[in-house]
Amino acid sequence: MKPKNSKFLIFLCAFALMFSCFGIFPQSLAANDFYVNGSGNTLGMSLKDAYAVGSGGSVAKVGDTYAITGQGVVKLGEASSPNVPSGEPDGTTIDVSYSTVRVAIQFGNSALPSAAIENKSGGGFKFGYYDSSRSFHEVASTNASKVTMVPDVNTSVSSGTVGCYHIKLSGSYSSFSAASQAAGRFNGGFPAYYDGKYYALVGNYPSTQAAQTALDSLGVSGAVFTASSKAVAVVTTGTTKILFEYDCGGSSFLAAVPSGSGKPQTRIASSGHSFYGGFEFYRQVSGKLTVINLVGLEDYVKGVLPYEMSASWPIEALKAQALAARTYFARNINTYSSYRADVVNTSASQVYYGVSGASDNSNAAVDQTAGQYVTYGGKLCDTLYYSGNGGGSEDSENVFVTAYPYLVGVIDPYEKDAEINPNKLWTRTRSKAEIAAKIVASGKSFGTFASMDVTYSDTNNAIAVTFTDTQGRTATYSKSACFGFFYNSNRLALPSIHFTYEVSGDNVIFTGSGWGHSVGMSQYGAYAMAKHHGFNYRQIIRFYYTGANISTGY
Repeated sequence: MKPKNSKFLIFLCAFALMFSCFGIFPQSLAANDFYVNGSGNTLGMSLKDAYAVGSGGSVAKVGDTYAITGQGVVKLGEASSPNVPSGEPDGTTIDVSYSTVRVAIQFGNSALPSAAIENKSGGGFKFGYYDSSRSFHEVASTNASKVTMVPDVNTSVSSGTVGCYHIKLSGSYSSFSAASQAAGRFNGGFPAYYDGKYYALVGNYPSTQAAQTALDSLGVSGAVFTASSKAVAVVTTGTTKILFEYDCGGSSFLAAVPSGSGKPQTRIASSGHSFYGGFEFYRQVSGKLTVINLVGLEDYVKGVLPYEMSASWPIEALKAQALAARTYFARNINTYSSYRADVVNTSASQVYYGVSGASDNSNAAVDQTAGQYVTYGGKLCDTLYYSGNGGGSEDSENVFVTAYPYLVGVIDPYEKDAEINPNKLWTRTRSKAEIAAKIVASGKSFGTFASMDVTYSDTNNAIAVTFTDTQGRTATYSKSACFGFFYNSNRLALPSIHFTYEVSGDNVIFTGSGWGHSVGMSQYGAYAMAKHHGFNYRQIIRFYYTGANISTGY
């Protein structure tokens, strides 16, 4: 049934209940009737079969829970006509400190006892160091295409042990070639660069005594020597023969850059991945090597894109991801300074595996957005992103404490159209006993679970929860603490905070949608906006990062 008058309004049962509580309706009116416009006329049908008509003539079924606004009929929890951001350039610019990224690819627990690398073009390597402006300075070279870096401690490699005691011949040399020539007169001789000078050394021995015995047998002028705790040697892969050693204390560290025309790639044996750019080998831990890839920014983004978003996705979604990845680096320069890095290659920053997963499609997305960044008020944005929000993103302060004006929750009507999203609907069951144990583990006093009450944000995410035990004690978690309790792997480990729940017997059943922290850009939302709604990358960025500009870096 459709009413003839477009001004016709149906008051929902909530209003009827409110009016009856305040004694507005006469006592003679039936409790189960629904009255229209205060006229005393009853609806004459079930509320679920009624229709509401907005001021513009739009019609919606009341039973699906619609409200009427000045813009027409709006389904509760959804935007009637989402604000579509501009897809045009805005002409803003931003100063970016560096165009070279320092990425830790072997660090912390993954630091290496030795690091084997290969120039995939078949050329050799240049050795030297990177200065504070991230420019490379060559001090040595080799034609070998496969070399292994070892810390100057007794190190086991596939062919034996590389000893850290050497014979250092007397005097220094003016150049790498002069030191190489002097060292080449002896079996096992090699050139070295220590604190800005070249030296010639012989052999690698496991002890001072072994080195002294060798020195005595050579009968040359020299001394037993071992370098500092920052020294790194280069050996030919598959041997224990040292080609070169570098030690400048803490002022600079051994770097290797592949030789060859074009853009040669270097394969890191430990991971099997190949990378553009050069590498620095840093002894943060004395017996292990932290490996840093120094790579041009656009090549870095090309190495992030296919691992954070499928390279086969619509190019406009990939462009949006490219902007987010590029901006993330620029905002996080030197974040991992203890590793001498800006970012790491894991999800702690952004997943980065070099050139292996890139496609023409993903590379084009980077090339077509080169030099573009997401900004707000002339500053780089913290371009957080995640897999899916389930229908609404969230304010940053409700998840990560800090409030940002561009990281505010928005109702997301697009993500649901991502047909490939595996997390459109999920269910997790947690026992009451398990929940109580997690509450106690968080440091709160709590007994047997009795009930829980969740507070939701305007975008339908859980932002506060109060648990009550059978003794009446409560445990409350709000905002970031609420997110942590529901999401973190050592608490309830739910995929997202976009859920409803039901207490059933000894369990609580959570039913939700989305995956991740829900702050910033939804990747599946970007996919749907690009593929099914025809949005370009600027519109996607501006939808998820409220009020953001897309600026050119210089």
